Amino acid sequence: LVGYFFVHFYDREASIFAHLSNGNNPLSYQTLNSDNAILVPTGGTGGVRDPFLVSSLDRTKFWIIGTDLLIDDTNWDAATRTGSRSLYVWESDDLVNWSRDWLAEVVGETAGMAWAPEAIWDADAGQYLIYWSSRFYDADDSAHTGTATEDRIVSAYTSDFRTFTEATDYIVIPGTPVIDLTILPLTDGEYLRFIKNKTDLRVWSERSSEGLFGTWTKIGDGYVNPYVTEGPLAFHDNEVEGRIHLWLDEYGSDARFYGYVPQYTDDGGATWVNGDRTNFPSLTKHGVVVPVNQTQYDAVEAKWA
Repeated sequence: LVGYFFVHFYDREASIFAHLSNGNNPLSYQTLNSDNAILVPTGGTGGVRDPFLVSSLDRTKFWIIGTDLLIDDTNWDAATRTGSRSLYVWESDDLVNWSRDWLAEVVGETAGMAWAPEAIWDADAGQYLIYWSSRFYDADDSAHTGTATEDRIVSAYTSDFRTFTEATDYIVIPGTPVIDLTILPLTDGEYLRFIKNKTDLRVWSERSSEGLFGTWTKIGDGYVNPYVTEGPLAFHDNEVEGRIHLWLDEYGSDARFYGYVPQYTDDGGATWVNGDRTNFPSLTKHGVVVPVNQTQYDAVEAKWA
């Protein structure tokens, strides 16, 4: 692995944007396509947020999934009551030539929205576990004007990002609305996950040694840092064994920097170190970083750099 491909969106435009690392430096990036979108949705609301790039096990097929939401045409209350229950999907064999987007409905009519989708391979099921955040309304409240459940993480299974099993609850914490889940596989059934607590607006971390449906335990007090954050993004370092990078999107009046701020850990999340921002991209919002090999790096650079 020779570098990193960073896919994200900006507040200024709800489309797919990308950066490519400068060599194998996980904190130094070059803009791609002159910082214009590399993918623009054609269906749905016309706006995509929170893109996530999924790789097949042999890394010969890729999907980008994202939230179907153009907030400029609505407001946050309406977006959670009568928002899209579908996700955008694009497909590629090489990271540079992408299909036309399609909309995949993933949750039933009682849901108010489907936000921030991600997916991870579940070896036990032999399928991708796809998860996102929703809130739900009573079945007899078809207009969704009443009181909803708290935000929760919902999941389903898919093999092709076109058909899905029935959505079921994945993370429900009474009294605590949660969104923006990301899961990082470790080894031998161990996982780290990061999730936003909407009550205090911070991200906490948990670990499972019993698989995706095992018992999850908070690391320390759970919180990664004291700042108002969302959209956690986590990935392994290509060169430093055991190093995990975590980027959190800071926002609000107390933000040190607006957009993603990098940090990393060498001890499994017990302590976090601030990353070097010298050549770090600014103002980037909820996305994903994936490792790339030389062929993929060269292809991305040739098309968009």
